Amino acid sequence: MAGKEVIDIVGAGPAGLAAAIVLRREGIAVRVSEKSPEVGHRLKGDFQGLENWSCERDILETLKDIGIELSFPCVPYYGGTVYAPEMEPVEVKSERPIFYLVRRGSMTGTLDAGLKEQALALGAEIRFNRRLEGAQGRTIVGTGPRGVDILALGITFETSLPDRAAVAFDNRIAPKGYAYLLVNRGRGTMATVLYREFRRAEEFFARTLRSFEEKIQLDVRNPRKFASFGNFFLRDTQVGDGRLYVGESAGFQDCLWGFGMRYAIISGYLAARSIIDGTHYDALWKRELKPMLETSLVNRYLFERFGHRGYRFLARRFAEGNPCGYLRQHYAPSLLKRVLLPLAARSYESRTKDTGFDRKSIPPAFSPGKKRDAPPIPVRSDHEG
Repeated sequence: MAGKEVIDIVGAGPAGLAAAIVLRREGIAVRVSEKSPEVGHRLKGDFQGLENWSCERDILETLKDIGIELSFPCVPYYGGTVYAPEMEPVEVKSERPIFYLVRRGSMTGTLDAGLKEQALALGAEIRFNRRLEGAQGRTIVGTGPRGVDILALGITFETSLPDRAAVAFDNRIAPKGYAYLLVNRGRGTMATVLYREFRRAEEFFARTLRSFEEKIQLDVRNPRKFASFGNFFLRDTQVGDGRLYVGESAGFQDCLWGFGMRYAIISGYLAARSIIDGTHYDALWKRELKPMLETSLVNRYLFERFGHRGYRFLARRFAEGNPCGYLRQHYAPSLLKRVLLPLAARSYESRTKDTGFDRKSIPPAFSPGKKRDAPPIPVRSDHEG
């Protein structure tokens, strides 16, 4: 390595750890500083989806190509149940995985722990409970969301339910967002995902819980509350004063659904390659990520205007087959998307400025990183397990 340069990485999230792994595979020394005591500190073992629809190439092949090993469970989900107002449930099936289920948090078996172990095995230095100040030289910054544009509140739990995925589009339980239920091997996650009315989040989650109780014979044991949030914004450069911004510190997030792990990991890889190859980071992310970021913003703009009629159309369209192809079509750049982008950007910027909400306003019972568990949520169940 030239001059034995050490690359500092701020933040041990998926973006920062992906960058560390890629750099170490090239023999470049890295030092990761993480302000929390462990990776995935604010996550509680909840299930999340690694989306597989926005690109033709399967995301697992992409991870392999960039040097990320599957050292954590990554379960393919080929379909599920979609609920929309005033219509029967719709079963969705796909020939290719729609998403891969991963678990998040600091415990064994999570994506976060898996990435950490890979980075350590390659010789990366990770310093927890450390804030990097006054970094010299090139630095990769992956400190996570700067604000709250997307808020997910929910519970993780133990269950006897069979493996399943369900999503509900309904403004009465998740205004302009969605609610979901994911179950795998005796564990479950249920949440409402909000893009507005954050201060009513607990009320909407209670409605989500009642809604799924009406649809499914729920078996929820030992529930633990959690909150996670995301941040989306677009800007012309992600480079400043020798710092390369990755993940949600760069605003890289799927504005439509909030599936940001693909963006985080790929942006970490691109930042590392820019250092390895001497290429400009802005050129790399604009080629690989900017088209999807812009189309996801336009998709969000359109989704918020559909209402319940649009949700029913979306459910029926998913059920017709090839849901991945349908979604991929809407993540691809087009003349219409380019025309709508300025309008979508103005609308989104105006709405986020008016919310008056930041991460400190998350309801205390759901506050990320809180050490004590919230009181159990009473759930009606026909299964005693």
